[in-house]
Amino acid sequence: MATVFTLPNTTLALEPNPARIHFEGQDQITVKGTVVNQQSVPITGATVRVIDMNNVVSTDGNGQFTIAAKEGSILEITFMGYKKATISVKNSNDLNIVLIPDDNSINEVVVVGYGTNRKGNLTGAVSSVSSEAIEGRSIANVGQGLQGLIPNLNVSTGNGRPGSGSSFNLRGYTSINGGGPLVLVDGVQMDPNQLNPDDVESVTVLKDAASAAIYGGRAAYGVILINTKAGKYNAPTKVSYNLNQAYSKPTVLPDLANSLEYVTMYMLADNTGRLTGGATGSYGYNDQDLEHIRKYMANPIPENAVYIDPTDHTRYRYSGNTNWLKEMFPGNEPLTQHDFSISGGGEKLNYLASLGALSQKGAVSEANQKYKRYNANMVVNFKAASWLELSTKMRFNRKTNDQPAEAARYGIVGDRIADDLRPVMPIYHPDGHYSGQGNNTNPFANLEYNGRNTLKSDDLWLTGGFVIKPIKNVRVVGDLTWNAYHQNNKSNVKPYYEYGAPAIKGDDITDPTKAHLIGLYPHNNPSSVYEANSHDNYSAINLYAEYENTFGKHYLKGMVGYNREYKVNESFNVRAKNLLNPDYPYIKLNNDLKPDVGSGIGDWALIGQFFRVNYVYDDRYLLEVNGRYDGSSRFAASDRYVFSPSISAGWRLSNEAFMDFTKPLFNDIKLRASYGKLPNQLLENKGLYPYIATMPYGTTGYLFNGSQQTFVRSPSLVSQGFTWEEVTSRNIGLDIAMLDSKLKGSFDVYNRDTKGMIVGGLVVPSILGTNVPERNAADLRTKGWELELSWADNLSNGLRYFASVNVGDSKAEITKYDLNPTGIIGQYYVGSQIGEVWGFTSNRLYSTDAEAASVDNSAIWGGKWLAGDVKYEDLNGDGKINYGTSTFDNPGDRRIIGNNQARYNYGFRLGAEFKNFDLTMFFQGIGKRDAFIGGTYFWGFTSEWAAPTTASLDYWTEENQDAYFPRPRFGGGGNYQTQTRYMQDASYLRMKQLSVGYTLPASLLQRLKLTKVRAYFTAENPFQWTKMFESYDPEQLDRQEYPLVKSLAFGLQINL
Repeated sequence: MATVFTLPNTTLALEPNPARIHFEGQDQITVKGTVVNQQSVPITGATVRVIDMNNVVSTDGNGQFTIAAKEGSILEITFMGYKKATISVKNSNDLNIVLIPDDNSINEVVVVGYGTNRKGNLTGAVSSVSSEAIEGRSIANVGQGLQGLIPNLNVSTGNGRPGSGSSFNLRGYTSINGGGPLVLVDGVQMDPNQLNPDDVESVTVLKDAASAAIYGGRAAYGVILINTKAGKYNAPTKVSYNLNQAYSKPTVLPDLANSLEYVTMYMLADNTGRLTGGATGSYGYNDQDLEHIRKYMANPIPENAVYIDPTDHTRYRYSGNTNWLKEMFPGNEPLTQHDFSISGGGEKLNYLASLGALSQKGAVSEANQKYKRYNANMVVNFKAASWLELSTKMRFNRKTNDQPAEAARYGIVGDRIADDLRPVMPIYHPDGHYSGQGNNTNPFANLEYNGRNTLKSDDLWLTGGFVIKPIKNVRVVGDLTWNAYHQNNKSNVKPYYEYGAPAIKGDDITDPTKAHLIGLYPHNNPSSVYEANSHDNYSAINLYAEYENTFGKHYLKGMVGYNREYKVNESFNVRAKNLLNPDYPYIKLNNDLKPDVGSGIGDWALIGQFFRVNYVYDDRYLLEVNGRYDGSSRFAASDRYVFSPSISAGWRLSNEAFMDFTKPLFNDIKLRASYGKLPNQLLENKGLYPYIATMPYGTTGYLFNGSQQTFVRSPSLVSQGFTWEEVTSRNIGLDIAMLDSKLKGSFDVYNRDTKGMIVGGLVVPSILGTNVPERNAADLRTKGWELELSWADNLSNGLRYFASVNVGDSKAEITKYDLNPTGIIGQYYVGSQIGEVWGFTSNRLYSTDAEAASVDNSAIWGGKWLAGDVKYEDLNGDGKINYGTSTFDNPGDRRIIGNNQARYNYGFRLGAEFKNFDLTMFFQGIGKRDAFIGGTYFWGFTSEWAAPTTASLDYWTEENQDAYFPRPRFGGGGNYQTQTRYMQDASYLRMKQLSVGYTLPASLLQRLKLTKVRAYFTAENPFQWTKMFESYDPEQLDRQEYPLVKSLAFGLQINL
């Protein structure tokens, strides 16, 4: 038996007897062996690969493997947490391979701005994740996969609409003008929502100014670097296919009250309004309605859902019992993903090509909403000479979204169910016509008759690059990227007819097939057609030179570079009304005397020169200096250019002699500190040319000389001092690795000052006649911290497991704001915390009418207050409940009662592999957030049209005086003020992923001539734990939005 130890940079030859197999004249041998650790414990799941052949196997539960190889082939043995072994085969079938733990994780290479760096040499705040963390999940975009993985990277998915993307925030509130991290895909600014998650190789997040300064004015709030997969040199051809089939439904679907509960609540609210001078209902439910509703609920046939209105025989009164949310969102809507890739490489060339297809249906089944995305990628690298490497990349993305026009105009009709639809209304009349009768919005009628909206986009990216090594230790890297993006949007709105009751004689239906025609549904009349086209052209040039060398104990790396980007957008749109035939929605076929026509063009440019210097002494003292000189077209020539400097340093304490006593426990201890000042040019709400005065124009609302005329308003004023916002960041961090690097962690504390935020001008007399110029006149400070820990180990029984946790927190405060000298509540003021919520203190409801009448609440609401209304505390002691002057100095009875910003964002992953089975669980949550949500799904009745939920039925009555909610009122009277009693705890813990998989054993794979087959089951968002009001998803506080979804999926991964 030959025993082989893995030593750094060493190849060992093996020479026992072979078992020969003959294939087409080439000698192959069957190599057998066992992989163990230094304690002779077998290692299960180690990967054994023949480098020059397409042969890959994994060790079994006893650490054993069998693989076919040729004499002279190189075997590569790898396993997480151990050093890689490379072995030259020279006749052996009985190997004992001992892997040595890899406690030198500091040598891991991490992607940074314009290059890479050893993890041990990093001095800035940098976090990274590999593709393993997001692959095999039923997600439609990269952002969904990153949520909760990196501390203080806050990902918002917004809603569950097919095709919706994710947005990012890094380290808390940034600016009152908005702003998020710069996202680069393979070094080029790109919308990450266009990517196929299966194409991602790694994601690196640059959090502090020291790490991000190399990108200048777009990186004030951090950088997200997404690297996609590519081929490898000297790698066998690998063919992969992944299938993921998921079925989804809303995470939270409010349970609507039934018709009896609704009408009872309605009648109480209506009666209260009549007694107190408040809002009353217009429909006038009565005991007859209750009788008909009970009849339907006892026998739910279509004929019992309606009866003839005694006051208008052309219309029905409704007595059905429809849960509109359950009808609209039945669940089990499919999402299907197919991903195919092929990669490989020889000594001179490597390649990767991939195709991806995603198809997703919306949660509203009747909408027949269909979203599709297609991705195609090609990456080729070629070593043209020992000093020259060439590369080319092609990325293409096509998206189509076909949905009803109603969904495009209003989000989705289901969003407005709470405020539009009463449960008493059935979906259909007995004659088969849709219900509604001109007064109510019937979503099913809208979805079927209202027309369609289609959105199509093509996105093509081409990149060519080179790496030149002209002399020793010097590299010159360059690339040129070109992008063409085109989007087409077509929409048509079709009117449709609504019908009432059939013709009648007395109370008898004489002809149920002939319903009374009410007319065209008013919200969709007149008919219209709309088409818009938008086209972008973008180009980017990156060129930099790099020098790297080691002199004894000194390591030096320097880089200088140049970056130029340019983008132009052109758009055109037209809308015409009164179509000749709504079934033929073409621009020309209309009776519109004056169609709306619009067009636009805009462009921007950015140019920058940058440098970076890294110095390391004796692997103990680390220094990095970055700088960039940026010019942006978004500012006037006098303020167009700005310099972004940063400096960071590190101290590897673990490499000091006086720290030798920690070596048995600690593998690495490093302190870091950084400082940097970056400008911010990404002002989301300021347009492309904020320094240029514009002249708004429009069409007059009156006729002049028989027609409407075009007018132009006075130009707005602009400030000559309008310039970049300035962001200064400070960071202190600690990195550790312990117990043979099984435990790793980092902790960072930071603060970030955003100065010169752009705000409105001073208040001047209206006689000026135009807008006051904006100024750089507000400052903000954000403070925070973040922690991440991970543990990974392999047990002697073959069990591999890991656990990781991360948590981050931040809060922001206004330190300067010139526009609110009196401190008006509801505006920014010096000392105000971002997200603070002002409201009244309320602990209970009034017990009696007399108690309610004894308090002066007239400043809140001028009607009559009764028992069951909310009792607010008189905090300022003036004997009245009021707002004071609504200033910080005189807030009346209001105080700061909460904060709606998310605090303590956290996530943790748990996983294990054992005997071909694998398990992964991922949780994400928010530790603290206050929310005053309001709305129909909370209060029950905000208007007479409201559809209350069962959760809102615990309202005050004489028989239920300990109720949670006040007495029902249309509009709430004065009960719906922001207050402590109904402030919600919007913290939550959600299981984002639960995956269970099984990989076929190596022996079977060899017979099938496959390298990997894995089947898995995945649940996305299956569970949540929260104290939030049950009708709301704590991750989506806007109940009117398209609901987030949870899904169950199965998948298959096959590698040839």
